Amino acid sequence: MAEMHEAQCSTRPEATQISLSGFYLIGAMATMIGIAMVFVLNLATPMSFVLDILGSLPQKDPIQLGLQAGMRLIFIILGAFFPLFTAMHLILRPIATYLAFIRTGQDPPADLEERARRRLLNLPFIFIPINLGIWILAPAMIFFIAYLVGPMDPQTAVIFSIRASMVGLISSAIVFFRIESHSRKRLIPLFFPKGHLADMKGAARISISRRIRMSYRFGSLVPMTILVFTLLTLQWEVDPTVISAVDYGRGIITFTLILFGVFFFATGTLNRMVSRSIVAPINNMLSSVEKIQAGDFNSRIQVIGNDEIGILGDAGNAMIKGLSEREMIRTAFGKYVTPEIRDEILAGRIPLQGERREATVMFADLRDFTPFVENNQPEEVIASMRTYFTVMHRTIRRHKGLVLQFVGDEIEAVFGVPVHFEDHAEAAVLAALEMRKALEEINLERSNQRKPAFSHGIGIHSGKVLSGNSGSEEQSAYALIGNTVNVASRIQGLTRELGCDILVSQETVEQMVGSCHMEKQSPRLVKGYSKPIIVYRILG
Repeated sequence: MAEMHEAQCSTRPEATQISLSGFYLIGAMATMIGIAMVFVLNLATPMSFVLDILGSLPQKDPIQLGLQAGMRLIFIILGAFFPLFTAMHLILRPIATYLAFIRTGQDPPADLEERARRRLLNLPFIFIPINLGIWILAPAMIFFIAYLVGPMDPQTAVIFSIRASMVGLISSAIVFFRIESHSRKRLIPLFFPKGHLADMKGAARISISRRIRMSYRFGSLVPMTILVFTLLTLQWEVDPTVISAVDYGRGIITFTLILFGVFFFATGTLNRMVSRSIVAPINNMLSSVEKIQAGDFNSRIQVIGNDEIGILGDAGNAMIKGLSEREMIRTAFGKYVTPEIRDEILAGRIPLQGERREATVMFADLRDFTPFVENNQPEEVIASMRTYFTVMHRTIRRHKGLVLQFVGDEIEAVFGVPVHFEDHAEAAVLAALEMRKALEEINLERSNQRKPAFSHGIGIHSGKVLSGNSGSEEQSAYALIGNTVNVASRIQGLTRELGCDILVSQETVEQMVGSCHMEKQSPRLVKGYSKPIIVYRILG
């Protein structure tokens, strides 16, 4: 679980790398774009006030005209930027204070952290009324002053002021999504490293459907309203004795084309931001899903919003965590039982009452193990047993065998259950032959280490077994029950009596497809079995 936490936190930006200047830059850029839009639209409006100004330009000194325009531009910028930056400074104060604590290595107060996180989520929503208020008040003040000190008539001042306010709607929408995007990239991963933005109380949210409706309304209604309002105003103002129908129509067409171009750019920018605010989190989610499909359960969805996608991301992370824990349990489970048994149990394919299956059972037992234990330290005994069991287990696995348990110095294995295959008898015999070679290699290594050699006996028998979960209701284990198991164990005991290492029953030999060098033994009675059994000594 620690690895998962580290993987998730590794994507968090350092507090020292975070600056709030980006918010000021966003506000300044959106305001400048809005001012440029208003200037272009006003200049393109065929009103008498604008026409008079354009007609008088050739008669003015260019230097003096440039100075006047520069002074007015500075006045407009100060009138818009001063209240904007002042408001932004006050709004960002909880976030700035929280970051100051983090940068100095201090733990911020709990109430400050909560206020900063809430303010971060509400930031775009707070900027909308402030930015829109500035776009209403600042143009009204500027054009009112222009009316008082200049040649602007009150009708033109009102028209320009209302138009600037409507452009402010587009500017405010752009500011909203740009601030949201900047917060998601730079601050939210630090403030919400584990997601759960939707759980923050007092935080505003905007649904996906509202985002789409906002883009549609601002992109269509605002330019249409400006156009209709301008046409109505021009209709009231037009004097047929002063302007010809051709000039009037040309002016209307020019204004309409410029209006189209301005809002094509503005609404296109807005639409891209809206689509990016929806598509980017979805792409991040899809990327995490692809990693999970590839088996990377340490991957996490980076939740950066409190809308429907953010809620879905939190739910997805909970599911990924569950899958990760399940895989961890599954892996750990596979170390106590074999993967085949694990998968059969998890899939529910092993009935509680067990099932009768045809299989081949093998028992392998280390000989003279008691003296070995008595003459060696426990650590040496454990290490030697682990080496032997590991090599034999791998050998059995290579032949599709299943080790059921290690009991003392004995191995119990089965071929053909729980996953059935036809040649299980021959697979068991081939596994025993390879175990013989593997033991020779182990003994060669032990000889080089001046350690005593190991010897073992292997007994193999085929027949019906009852396989299933055995044990109590609280703890169970996969086990085999039946005469086949008992006979296989007794055959293993015969190996010492007959002085050989591998013995197989006649039932196993009859199921073998291939052939190997073997020697038939005389029928023998074994303990717990009423009939004599015929066994074969496997020579090679």
